Amino acid sequence: MNQIDAAWQATVGSIAAARRRHGDSGGDAVGVTVLTGFLGSGKTTVLRQLLAEPAGLHIAAVVNDIGPVNIDAAVIEGLQVASRAPGRVELTNGCACCALVDDLAETLEGLAVSQTSDAIVVEASGVADPATLALAVEGAAGCMLDGVVAVVDAQQLASQLNDPRIGPAVRRQIDVAHLVVLSKVDQVEGEEVAVLTERLGQLAPGRMVVPAVHGRIDPRLLLGAALRGATFPADVGEHPFEVATAVVAPTRPWQVADVARWFESSPASLLRAKGWFASPDGCCHEVQAVGRSWRIVPAAGVHYSAIVLIGSSQEAVDSAAVSLQQLG
Repeated sequence: MNQIDAAWQATVGSIAAARRRHGDSGGDAVGVTVLTGFLGSGKTTVLRQLLAEPAGLHIAAVVNDIGPVNIDAAVIEGLQVASRAPGRVELTNGCACCALVDDLAETLEGLAVSQTSDAIVVEASGVADPATLALAVEGAAGCMLDGVVAVVDAQQLASQLNDPRIGPAVRRQIDVAHLVVLSKVDQVEGEEVAVLTERLGQLAPGRMVVPAVHGRIDPRLLLGAALRGATFPADVGEHPFEVATAVVAPTRPWQVADVARWFESSPASLLRAKGWFASPDGCCHEVQAVGRSWRIVPAAGVHYSAIVLIGSSQEAVDSAAVSLQQLG
């Protein structure tokens, strides 16, 4: 552990340098944390927990989701109100690493000027390049980069790293991060957690790896990068991974069992699915799926149905959408 702490402390400096680049106004700048992680890693769960238990902080959230329906932004909306957070801003385009950079900087500057936020968290889409977002944060007046947090899925990490399509994007996100959150550790064996932690240590030497259950992380750890230091590659990446999306809007109620059977045998090309649907009894349900791993839970306060499908090819996603639409 002493070696890990020493390596972690060795990264101190770049965030301090970022503060100095803001000059004397750095003390008034609001800290911005970029929350990254591949599709289905658990970023939104981490953000939801942070907003539910903000440790007395007023936290603004900027949410960038994939597809025309911003599922993640809608998921956290109620928590923003409950925690009296000062703002929730949606950036609805899958790749914030290019077209949305200007929008992100403008959004952050607006939040900084309002002076109602103690901290800002940018939840990046699963395929956005976090290094580019970090540079956008540093270019926003009144803001300072407080760090990049990568969320990785304990269930999916090994297979993702071995996948030639997905692996480079996942490694990029881990490499850019100052802190790695290993999510869903309650769903794997203890020995596997140790193996994954060691693997992450090899991929990102000196970075702290924190296990999380249900997305619970101490806000002081998530938002405290500026106090401990972080390091980021200077280069700006190209699109590390291209994805296709489709939105399914159910025309009638679906039986929960039918939806469960569909996801149990969903196409291998389907990487991620999320959204809501109504059942014949009038209840609404939230569905979250990562590959063949899925869950369906009751969703209170949701009054419309839409499910976003994300995959590696448009043809495959469109085919999956047609199949799912035929349920019921």
